[in-house]
Amino acid sequence: MSKTTDAEALLPLPHLTYLVLLALAAGDAHGWAIIKRIREMTSARTNPSSGSLYLAMVRLEDRGLLEEAEAPPGEDVDERRRHYRLTRFGRSVLEAESARLRSLVELAGEWGVLGGRSKGSRRSPARGKA
Repeated sequence: MSKTTDAEALLPLPHLTYLVLLALAAGDAHGWAIIKRIREMTSARTNPSSGSLYLAMVRLEDRGLLEEAEAPPGEDVDERRRHYRLTRFGRSVLEAESARLRSLVELAGEWGVLGGRSKGSRRSPARGKA
């Protein structure tokens, strides 16, 4: 698989991919710790299996978004446990996707989808023009 260096070219990210990058933004971690962070971040609404997590992480590593990291000092060394960190490119992709998602949420707010009043006097495109 060829690597791109254009963060925008990878968007939109799959849900699990975004959550893995977000979990690693909190610091280096091994797979089980990433699963625990995702469960915590999503109030257990997302509970990835170890198989789906590791498949996603292989893809992320292949694309240069994360890389293997050293185990933190003081942690019990387990040869089977690999630690990961975000690469600079991975952080760029995470930031680009976060900005894309923010703009979608802002748009939903403007259209009154989030329970608030809509900005201005916009009408839904499905309803036609005034």
